Amino acid sequence: MTKVPLLTTVLTFFKMTPMLPMGIFVSVMKGLKGNSKLYIFAGLGIVALIGWLLFSRTSSPSASGQSSGSSESKARSSQEINRDFEYEITKAVGKEPEKKLKMTIEKAELVDEIVVKGQKATAVPGRTFLILSVKLTNPTQQTIKMESRNYVRLSVNKNESEFLAPDIHNDPVEIQAISTKFTRIGFPVNTKDQDFVLQVGEITGEKQKVELSIKP
Repeated sequence: MTKVPLLTTVLTFFKMTPMLPMGIFVSVMKGLKGNSKLYIFAGLGIVALIGWLLFSRTSSPSASGQSSGSSESKARSSQEINRDFEYEITKAVGKEPEKKLKMTIEKAELVDEIVVKGQKATAVPGRTFLILSVKLTNPTQQTIKMESRNYVRLSVNKNESEFLAPDIHNDPVEIQAISTKFTRIGFPVNTKDQDFVLQVGEITGEKQKVELSIKP
């Protein structure tokens, strides 16, 4: 029976697993060379142990993975919207209308936990977040910086005399030339609020209503 290949195999595994002391491992294997059965069983046992350690290392999530995986809680409620809104982009000279920037409100969600600009925020009891998923499309050959929070207002509980501005945003949103950028804007609301209505449009321009059916 050839013993060297077994020792070589175990040592190869060991090089991939620096958690075991090399000196102790080699000493144990050399001490068992005189007893073939113990040598084989010890070698197989250590191979199995090393394999388990390797599996544990590869299957355990890294610190960064844990951070990104626990970014948000499950939505209380969600609604597909998929409404497009277009806004004129003016030239620096002459203020002549050019190509239009398209803003698409894709979805609305009510969530208790969000991550914005790398920071996690959790709603206090009795409150939640109304989050809008927004897609911005820039058809021009120049980069555009947009204050997305200036384009959406929210009324609740059928009170259209008061409008909320987004407190949650990634402004200024920079949209590269001939590209699409995804972003989000949101509002802290009460869990008892209902009858959500969006007012979408430029601050000085005409607004379009988007009624939401979601409830906390």
